[in-house]
Amino acid sequence: MQVNMLNKKPGRIPSGKDLNPESGVTILEMVVAMLVLTVGLLGLAASIGYAVNVSNKGRNITNTKLLVVSCLEQMETLRNTQQLTFAQIANVGDLGLANGNFAGFPTGFQSVSINPGPDGIFGTADDFINAGPDNIYGTADDFTDYTWAVAGLQRQIVITSLSTNLKRIEVTVRYPDPDGHLRDLVGVSYLNNDASTNFL
Repeated sequence: MQVNMLNKKPGRIPSGKDLNPESGVTILEMVVAMLVLTVGLLGLAASIGYAVNVSNKGRNITNTKLLVVSCLEQMETLRNTQQLTFAQIANVGDLGLANGNFAGFPTGFQSVSINPGPDGIFGTADDFINAGPDNIYGTADDFTDYTWAVAGLQRQIVITSLSTNLKRIEVTVRYPDPDGHLRDLVGVSYLNNDASTNFL
């Protein structure tokens, strides 16, 4: 009869510790493990807070860029559709327009409205005029509605004539960052008087 002795380690005597079925970790080991876990969780919480802050900052910048670009594109659209002539796209408007409402793009920082007002043009002085219950502009029930203001945003439009056929349009949007500081984003575009010739 042969006995397989390969798995036995000769010369080793089992200690009392090896034979104790209720042996476990000490309190010191538990305290160290809890400390490591706490440090890890605090690091994770800090990284989540940082990620949220960066995400908010990115969203603010993206929304501000879209506002600047839409304002610059509006100038080109106004010219192309002849809603305003090239000469009328200015900080001082031409009151001789057919609708009689457009008074130019005011200088200085203005609140941003979600509504273009009676003249149908964003960035002008009448953006906060509400047509009232009758939904008709120019009647006695019109009122100024500041609930249309986009919270925290202000816009400035500066139009400079460089020549009889070229204007420089600078749009600055002031917005708050997540830290509460005000930041300015500036977009510049050039508008010429002969856009139609590009398509002929």
